[in-house]
Amino acid sequence: MEKPRTIPSVFTPQWLPLGSLVLLLVTLALALTGCAAEKKWQYLPATRGEERSIYVIAHGWHAGIALPAEELGDELGFVREYLRPGRYYEFGWGEAEFYQADKITPAIFLKAVFWKNPSVMHVFSMPAEPAQQFPGADMVELKLSATGVKHLKDSLRTSFKLDAAHRPHPLKGGAHGEYRFFTAQGYYLITHTCNTWTAKVLASGGVPMDTVFTLRSGGVMRQAKDARKEYLKLRPDRAEQEGMQ
Repeated sequence: MEKPRTIPSVFTPQWLPLGSLVLLLVTLALALTGCAAEKKWQYLPATRGEERSIYVIAHGWHAGIALPAEELGDELGFVREYLRPGRYYEFGWGEAEFYQADKITPAIFLKAVFWKNPSVMHVFSMPAEPAQQFPGADMVELKLSATGVKHLKDSLRTSFKLDAAHRPHPLKGGAHGEYRFFTAQGYYLITHTCNTWTAKVLASGGVPMDTVFTLRSGGVMRQAKDARKEYLKLRPDRAEQEGMQ
């Protein structure tokens, strides 16, 4: 098995020297972090056999969504043409220059924070299960119904900018096909970050998420974990099984 992948620089930008600006951004994010207290699960699986697993994974500032390869379907199967074969595929959305940069400069950071910018999709082909691929990472497994997964995949697909033949626009990629960027739909704003996008995609699949003020990966993960707890309450048979493990 391939050695677990080290989280790349696109997930861990080196902009810590910009202390005051980082503090300003974090303070703004904390002030605007919403909650999903009034949200409810949608498209719940009717039986345990209908449950489909997806994963929410935090990489520093950014949180992505991973699906098993067999769940790509017609909606997302096109990514296989641009990537090595994988067991899971992780999807993320973000500001085009910031997300693709090998090194984050002050200019790139300021542009991402204070301007309306184009966006890209990032897809990573994972040869191992998420827990093995990212050991120690903050992640949560969620159970969706087939209907929920279908809606989530439709949302992911519409995040790609496709041409008239329904093909994506590939951009920068890994040397071995481990990841690829694609031109995306929508603009990145300080009020609509990669994590706002992640929350919206999860909500499309029926997960109770705040989709307005979820600006930080911590907000995504907290709500995803709360959603998992609520799901277990709604499915006592699943809660009992988890308690026995």
